[in-house]
Amino acid sequence: MSRLRVGIDAVSARAVALAGTGRIVASCRGVPGTDSPSRLLGALRVDAGAVDRVVAVLPEPVPADAGSPVGVLRIGGATALPPLAGWPAGMSAAVAGPVATVRGGHEYDGAESAPLDLAAVAGFARRCAGTVRAVAVAGVHGLENPDHEQRAADLLADVLGPDVPVRKGSETEAIGLLERENTAVLDAALAEFARARIDELGAAVRKRHPEAELYVVRGDGTVLPELAAQRHATACLGAARAALLHGAVRLAGVPAAVVVEATGSRTVVGTTRGGLLPESAAYREFGGIRIGVRLPRLTAAGRERSVSAAVARARYGDDDLPVVLVGERSLPDAIRPPDADLAAAVGAATAEAAGSVDRIFWQGAGGREDSAARARQLARDAAVRAGADPRTLRETPVKEALMTYVPVPAARLRATAVGPILEPAAP
Repeated sequence: MSRLRVGIDAVSARAVALAGTGRIVASCRGVPGTDSPSRLLGALRVDAGAVDRVVAVLPEPVPADAGSPVGVLRIGGATALPPLAGWPAGMSAAVAGPVATVRGGHEYDGAESAPLDLAAVAGFARRCAGTVRAVAVAGVHGLENPDHEQRAADLLADVLGPDVPVRKGSETEAIGLLERENTAVLDAALAEFARARIDELGAAVRKRHPEAELYVVRGDGTVLPELAAQRHATACLGAARAALLHGAVRLAGVPAAVVVEATGSRTVVGTTRGGLLPESAAYREFGGIRIGVRLPRLTAAGRERSVSAAVARARYGDDDLPVVLVGERSLPDAIRPPDADLAAAVGAATAEAAGSVDRIFWQGAGGREDSAARARQLARDAAVRAGADPRTLRETPVKEALMTYVPVPAARLRATAVGPILEPAAP
């Protein structure tokens, strides 16, 4: 029996079922803002036993959804800006429960800078008991060594129980402590909201397509498995546009392109190549708070002339890169794919899994070669955890920036691995 992949665009209220070849075998067009992901799934007329994957673009959370009080624990960094520094007053008031900084943390090379103050962590946990719905933990240089974060999280779980989720800063690839910490706090504040809506969709998937796995599209157009998406609501910000860019290229039948999305008076230009969107240097914000999730490199344009200039920049010197147009404008030589209103749903159904690493590596006896190999392996491991088939992963070149302000050889390395989602075992 041919296996089908379902993509749901809950923002534009569209759903598709694709055969393994990428051909659309069923679709439905609902009413945006009215038809839920579960209703869209139910309206898609396909054989219940034929679907092995459902991938959803969910509406973005808004600051009002982050209403659960959160305990915030900083490990080390007593001389840095305090937790929640720079947060808008309204967001801070809505989210902040007990906030504490305890002794501990690590150096840039992963060595312990001070022992973790477990007694202080236990005291913080007792302050949180009965007052918070979730907890966020972030440690200095937690990416290089997450041991203190994990030990604190284990102690918090013992005291607070399984119904109070703990989010760790080391689960986000961002160099800055504040970006990692902000991400953990917001993921904790959104935990209840994310769990409720993903559980609802998961129940509908299991009722209608009991053999299917559920994934959620993240902000770069790749996927997170169901449980990971509940843990990382901020990672899914921007998913609708990212899925549209990838889906437009799939509908056009080209492997890479500049995609022009024209809606009303606004036009956005982006590039997709090799299943990835190039990243900008900027971080995404949520409610005025900078988080450890990078934005894709997009350009907003207005008049026809500025659109042409944006397309030229988005080609990055590759003049042969085709242009795919979705929306109302007309552009010379652009490909206008069929069923363009289904682009985001198609992008979801065909989305791949990816993993990235962006951190400082201490270059010991093995030098850059060993550090680059470790970065690639960490990226591959993250991609596999996200659902990728380890046999078909593709890797981007490792990007390197030497660190001249530390006393030993070190470099900031960035690497990404991406590949198709692992197919379920045949029954």
